[in-house]
Amino acid sequence: MKFRYRLLVGFLVMMVLPILLITLIGLFFFSTQRARFEAAYSSGLGGDISAAAVSSNCEMAARSVSLTLSANPTTFRGNTSRQSFNDHLLDTMNCFVIVFDGELAWKGDLVSKEFVEKLRGITTMDSVQYFADEDIFYMLVNSDPNSQMESGRVFVATFADHDIPAFRSFIILFISCAILILFLTAMLITLGFSKSFIKPLHEVQKASRKVRDGDYDYELIIKDKEFQPLCEDFNQMRLRLKESEKIKAEADRENQELISNIGHDLKTPLTAIKGYVEGLQDNIADTPEQRDRYLTTIYNKTNDMQRLIDELCFYSRIDTNRVIYHFVPIPIADFFRDFADETELDLTSRGMKLEFSCEVEDSVLVKADTEQLRRVLDNIVGNSVKYMDKPEGEGAVGIHLWADEKTVYAEMKDNGPGISEEALPYIFDRFYRADAARSQNQAGSGIGLSIVQKIVEDHGGSVYATSKLGEGTTITVEMAIYKEEEENKDEEDFDR
Repeated sequence: MKFRYRLLVGFLVMMVLPILLITLIGLFFFSTQRARFEAAYSSGLGGDISAAAVSSNCEMAARSVSLTLSANPTTFRGNTSRQSFNDHLLDTMNCFVIVFDGELAWKGDLVSKEFVEKLRGITTMDSVQYFADEDIFYMLVNSDPNSQMESGRVFVATFADHDIPAFRSFIILFISCAILILFLTAMLITLGFSKSFIKPLHEVQKASRKVRDGDYDYELIIKDKEFQPLCEDFNQMRLRLKESEKIKAEADRENQELISNIGHDLKTPLTAIKGYVEGLQDNIADTPEQRDRYLTTIYNKTNDMQRLIDELCFYSRIDTNRVIYHFVPIPIADFFRDFADETELDLTSRGMKLEFSCEVEDSVLVKADTEQLRRVLDNIVGNSVKYMDKPEGEGAVGIHLWADEKTVYAEMKDNGPGISEEALPYIFDRFYRADAARSQNQAGSGIGLSIVQKIVEDHGGSVYATSKLGEGTTITVEMAIYKEEEENKDEEDFDR
């Protein structure tokens, strides 16, 4: 249900419920007053609740007449004085008098002969009585015989119907005022209720527009405690969007840098290839030896480009976690010996040396994907070869393998140009290449070491580097030793 409809329902409830309660109370009051009247007078008024008011009014008129007789017993001896007082009583109290002077009666032409005959024999009366036939309340004013001898028997009477319209008007006015008060109260409550909700909603709308327009530093603050969870959730969302935008901006920057790097790295071998092809076309290489050298160079440059493209494609897969690992326990010492044997031949052909030492027992196992672990070692050694600045025969790469009770350490060291302290913390970042690396004019995307870090971490290990300018760089890979009994124990715990 929409918020405005909830307000409307709340308004209707605030209106209908109080009116219903007032109606119930009115019905209770009516039934109570009616029961009291019927018990007192052994008669009914057709359900009219003005009996008590009319009876009280009749008593007041009787007291007024009694005081007048006390002051002047002859007030009702003459018709003129009777008429005058009767008119005054009608105007002020809606009552009239009936006077019996001997056998004669003065009634002012207001009542019937039947009612007069009913009063004729009454000489004593202490309270207001009711004549149902004509709906009249009446009372004898002077029950004292001496007063009756001097003034006559004086009765005060009033028609119930005469007071009913006024009483009904009072009830209608009361109910109207009650409804008006309830309406105003409900309106004030609704306005207050609306203000307490609409103002915070406006704040939320304002904050949402700020975020929509890119202002992620605008903090939503609402003092109402009921809105605190909303504020916290909104601000958390804002901070996450800010972080997402930051990551997106960083990714865009990296993509631009990647495009720039690819353009630079592809341009160099393409330029070389183009130059050697033109040399072949122009018969600059006019001897078989020169042509072979040109073709070998073109072949090597093409391989460099192929490696670069393959590396970029693999990085795209591993960065989106689309690389599927096949982990198996492997003897880590044998794996490194095989790698060292293969790498030594390649380094020798490039005029470099490989120094390998292993302090790990042949029984030590590491759970790894052999293909991806080989990629890690190729990337690390490949970087050492790519950026080697020593003359032929002086460049060297060292691989040292050792272990403790839980971890295998593979240290790969070269005697190349090294990396500055400022650049060292960033060498595992995506697309990062130090100035020294760029100056070598070597093809590379700057993602080789980030791939190394990703693969090692996916194996549950870690990798870090140390380096000194002019002395070389050391990269150390740490991997956990695999113990079959511990894995079986973990599987048993899982089954339980």
